[in-house]
This record gives sequence, C-alpha cells and structure tokens, in this order.
Amino acid sequence: MEPIEPNQTMKAVAPSEEQGKFTISSLERSSESLEAMHAETIIVGGGVIGCAIAFELASRGREVLLVEQSEIASGTSSAAAGMLAADSEDFAHPFIAQAAYESRELLMKHKDQISALTGMDFGLRRSGFITPFRSYMDLSAYKNKRSSSSSGEKTWWDRSTVQREVTWLNRDTYGAYYRPMESELLPVSLSRAYARSAQMMGARICEGVRDVRLIVNKDGVQGVSTAQGEISCKHVIIAAGLHGEQLMAQVGVTLPSIPVKGEIVAIRFPADQATYRPDRTVYAEDAYIVPKANGEVWIGATSFPGRKDHSVSANSVQRLLGAASYWVPGMKDAVFLRAWAGIRPSTPDKLPYVGKCEQIPGLYAAYGHFRNGILLSAITGRWIADMLEGKSAEEIGIEALSPDRINKKGVMM
Repeated sequence: MEPIEPNQTMKAVAPSEEQGKFTISSLERSSESLEAMHAETIIVGGGVIGCAIAFELASRGREVLLVEQSEIASGTSSAAAGMLAADSEDFAHPFIAQAAYESRELLMKHKDQISALTGMDFGLRRSGFITPFRSYMDLSAYKNKRSSSSSGEKTWWDRSTVQREVTWLNRDTYGAYYRPMESELLPVSLSRAYARSAQMMGARICEGVRDVRLIVNKDGVQGVSTAQGEISCKHVIIAAGLHGEQLMAQVGVTLPSIPVKGEIVAIRFPADQATYRPDRTVYAEDAYIVPKANGEVWIGATSFPGRKDHSVSANSVQRLLGAASYWVPGMKDAVFLRAWAGIRPSTPDKLPYVGKCEQIPGLYAAYGHFRNGILLSAITGRWIADMLEGKSAEEIGIEALSPDRINKKGVMM
C-alpha cells in the first residue's frame, strides 16, 4: 500500500485533498452521548504520543479509550518532519539519547506489527542521514558544539566520496558525516496507523470530544467529564501536548509547558528533474531536507519559542528554501507545494513529563516531548504501559522524567 501523508494546513495556502484519510470505524463519534461509559484507562490526546500509548496498552490486552478534541494527529504531530534522528540529534540529556535509540528500533518492529494488523504503511524508511560541511572550520565548530551524549554509528565522507555517493549534493561540500541507521517517516500517517492498530486490538477511539475535565476526589482519579457526558475510569493519561498544562491545572497540578513554533516547507521535483532529488535526508546546521515516501521533500525548520500562531512568514520560507538550495542546487527548479507551522511543547528543563502524578492516584502525564515526539513515541508508549502494569519509575529507569520533579527541583518559568 503506497503511503499517503494526510493534509498539512497553513494560513496562506490550503493544500489539495489527498487520499488515505483516517476515519473512526467504531461507535464513538462526537455527536453521540458518552454518558455512563467506562474504561479502565482513558487517554486524553490523539497525537502521536497518545496513539502510541493506546497501541501499546491495547497490544497488552488492556481496556483503553482515547479521546481527542479534534481529529487524530491534528495538533503538534502534524507539524513534525518525521525524522528519527537518534544519532544525528544533539540531545541535552544522555538519558534521552539512549531512549531515542531504543525508540527508533522499537518503531522498526512496530512497522511490521502494524502492517500485519491493518495493511497501513506510514512511510518508514532507513536510508541514512547526511550532515554536510562547507569547510574545515565549520566541521571544527560542529565538533566543539556537540555534547557528550552524541553518539551512534557514523562514517566520514571526504569531498571526493561525497561527490561519488550523493551526486545531487553541492559539489563544493568540504565533507560530510553519513549516519546509515537514521530513518524517517510520515508523522501523521504514523499517528493514524497507531490509532487504527489500537482499534483492531480492541481500543476505542473517539474524536471531537470537547470540554474534557478531570474528575478526582480524595481517592484519586474517578474519570473525565466531557460535553457529551461523563466517563468513569481507573487511570487517566494526559497526552494532550500543549493542552496538557491546562488539564493538569484543573486539579491543582502544575506542569508548565513552553510553546515553540516551527515552520516547514514542502516541494516536489518534476519527473524530468528526478536525478536532482535527494534520496537521503540532509541534516545540516542551517536546515534539514527530508525526502518522503509520498514523493515530496520537506524542508525545515524554524524555531520561535513562545509563539503560538500558525502563520508562515515569507521570510521563513525564503530562508528555508535558500539554505536548502545551497545544499541541493537542483532544488531551484522544484515545485513549491505548501508551507505550514505547528506548535511544539517544551518544558523548563527540556525533558518530557512521563509518569505518575503522585499527589493524585491514577493520574499520569505523557507530554512535553518538544521536537522529539515522533522519535520518542514508541518508547513512551512502552514506559506508560509498564507503569500501568505496576512497575515503578525506578524499575523502568525513567525517574528523570517524573512529573513531580518540577516541584522538587523548584524549576521556575
């Protein structure tokens, strides 16, 4: 089945309609009453993290209901470039670097499981990433900036090797690191594949659920209330990205998130220019260039901390296309398709919130992954499922991600 990435939207340009739209086949719809429903575990949030958790829990035979206020993967997950850059990314924390590697490999296993369950293809490809340099000085600066957490398999290509291996790259490139294990995928397709697979294993998925509020008492979580009714449960997992902070605040839990806006441009090479199209991801200092399984090439990404708007500026488009065209000169003749923006949730200490909220039994957090939500989705699902089966954060090895760390550390916004 050919992978089709669902529409990405922007303020200025409306993308054309594409096939492969995810639809809910089970009984839950926003127009129906949810009154008197029950689920052992409710997941709030239908992005890649929530869908990955639903997939993992359902695969273990747990009763799961996922509620999403809009549509699956309509928020932060639609703003991602879908790079699984476990080796290329410069992680601030060694713990996240190791988790990223494990999650990337786990996604490879999920690909086969999802394909067997649903026949869905989310465009996962392992073709390697190239990090190019203009000069020896640029290479030295890159090495000096890299943290000790940076690792992974890599090979140095000198100028002649670059010219031989990637004929579409700028021939003046001084040299490049090639990381063969790096992979990329279609992020919205992954989220929808997780959701569909979870359904196939018994999970219920409900889109269009508005006005979600947590119901708690002295004994802990009792359920959630919505515009369509109340749902009782034993566990609630907040995987709602930027909305997670607001949901936690309803019950007196302070887990601050920081919005960071990013923009991406999509282009397509005409058939007669196919030899100039990159066949591997370029992970440069000033831009990344990601060829997709649906024939597009995505270019990103800008970063604007504190911005919540979804507009795309002409300056950003010009900057991204300019940087990308330097590395891939043939891009100047490519066809512009669209540009879009998304808001990614970061945290004050740059680590996601994953785990129990100790002050409210039955309440769990799973948000704040910033730019690594797609990459860390599989391992986050496993962590949450392990905790619901009775394992402690210490046993799993994720004490650093505890939602309670913020108060303990006295982290301030």
